[in-house]
Amino acid sequence: MNRLKKIIKNTIILVILFFIFLKSSGLYLIPLSAHKASERSAHYGPSEVVHIEDFDKGKYILCKYDRWFSCNTINKTLFFFWRIGNQVYGRESDLSKAVSYTWSMSGDYYKAYGIINDNRIKKIEVTLENGDILIQDGFYEDMFLVTWKSPNDSIIDFAGIRAYDEDSNIIFEDIYGY
Repeated sequence: MNRLKKIIKNTIILVILFFIFLKSSGLYLIPLSAHKASERSAHYGPSEVVHIEDFDKGKYILCKYDRWFSCNTINKTLFFFWRIGNQVYGRESDLSKAVSYTWSMSGDYYKAYGIINDNRIKKIEVTLENGDILIQDGFYEDMFLVTWKSPNDSIIDFAGIRAYDEDSNIIFEDIYGY
């Protein structure tokens, strides 16, 4: 019986030490825990999660909070742990524009995301600097997320965005001058 008590005691100690390690290392067991910790560390939120999308290195978490929108990156690490990525800070939605958006990159991974302020919009078109066009016509409530990966360490930046109504009329356009 004495041996069994030692095993139970040591197991409890190991479990406690494991959770202390997780808390101090910035590792999380589930992606939403990492997302919530990311928001708390930035004194932002709590936001409403609208959509979660997988990518090679983790997850994008598309969110709304009050008048702001954000797309947090949560990275997978050490096989099954999750770590805070980037972009927890939101951008305020400009209601004077049909689409409020931003884009960002991390390594070879790019994303353009935003919120649609005009309910006539049925399709978003993102143009890349190499001429490729990425289209999204299914939205997440009133939000969109367009992602791409640049091949072979080349840079394929965002070049512009267009939003169309159901008759393919342009409702919003913002094209960068490359």
